[in-house]
Amino acid sequence: MKIQKTAAAIFAIGAFAGAAHAQSSVTLYGVADGGILFNNNVKGAKQYALSSANSSRWGLLGSEDLGGGLKAIFDLENGYTLGTGALSQGGLEFGRKAFVGLSSSTYGTLTLGRQYSASNDATATFASGADWAASGLGYGTRAGDVDNVDTSNRIQNALKYTSPNYRGVTVGVLYSLGGQAGQFSRNAVTDAAVSYANGPIKLGASYNFTKDPYFSTFGDQGNSSTPTSAAGGTNNMPSRIYGGYASAGSQQIITAGGSYAVGPATIALLYSNTQFQNLGSLGNPPGSFGTKYNGGTATFNSGEVNVKYALTPALTLAGAYIYTHNSGADDVGSAKYNQFNLGTIYSLSKRTTLYAIGFFETASGVDSTGKQAVADFSGSSFSSNNHQLAAIVGITHKF
Repeated sequence: MKIQKTAAAIFAIGAFAGAAHAQSSVTLYGVADGGILFNNNVKGAKQYALSSANSSRWGLLGSEDLGGGLKAIFDLENGYTLGTGALSQGGLEFGRKAFVGLSSSTYGTLTLGRQYSASNDATATFASGADWAASGLGYGTRAGDVDNVDTSNRIQNALKYTSPNYRGVTVGVLYSLGGQAGQFSRNAVTDAAVSYANGPIKLGASYNFTKDPYFSTFGDQGNSSTPTSAAGGTNNMPSRIYGGYASAGSQQIITAGGSYAVGPATIALLYSNTQFQNLGSLGNPPGSFGTKYNGGTATFNSGEVNVKYALTPALTLAGAYIYTHNSGADDVGSAKYNQFNLGTIYSLSKRTTLYAIGFFETASGVDSTGKQAVADFSGSSFSSNNHQLAAIVGITHKF
């Protein structure tokens, strides 16, 4: 009996010491956002709807101190539609984020799961659509978010490494495993980025290469998970801006940007070059041109300039201009898109803000479907003509 009591005491002391050493925490966080949306032309009709400028979400963020500056971490983030309570991201339970990994103050962070790209980490802060211009709605992006800076598509099955910050420089690399037996590169995503921050100056550049983007990138919202599941279904790339290039065998995106803060104002610039390469390689997915332009490349060059100005500590005014040019394969794709974003954000507190944001886009030339280009906000159905106007007014609460 004495031996049993001694063993129990030793076990209790050991458990207490372990608990004291390996401190852990789990944090519940989220955003609830609701607004009234007006769109003057959704396939020819006016739209009034309850929507969200900033994606409503909730998540669980956890960490465990393993000692020596090393932590085990995880993040599970769910997206939901405030008006109906339905799941976002194609009905995925944790469609925004779902990853686990290790983080070291000396060696950096390694995570595995569904997550944002390294490119997004380095360049999204320079885009109005990913910052103040209704990131959840999607209307404020470069044409159709063709460069994915605003994360219309997250990356799943991914291994991601982010370096420690060294004199303002951070490096990130990511690789997404396609998971196809006997075909290592099929549906794979390779991504790398570097960023720099020093006082008022921020810079970032990135490179992304995706195999079979119709499935590996645009199918990741729950629409398709295998190379054949969408072959006879709806188009995973419904935007008129690039939907005709669904047969592309690969996609390459190069992005660079920067911002400079001077007093109450922040000025940002962003450039991206997106290529849908090897057209026809995936056969004839719905809505595409199939093998008509076998081996061709469609290129989108996008540029953005935006300004934020803190009129008072509580009131911010913002504006952006975005230009995108599609130099398509052969005679398909010569479209030009011009977009203007205007926004007002008023903080009632650190966690609650009011907003009013407007968007206007014009289009000209021939789009990816071979038809006269029409305005087509990301996250919306396309216009029946060459221009589209929208606005949203609402409230955001963070918890």
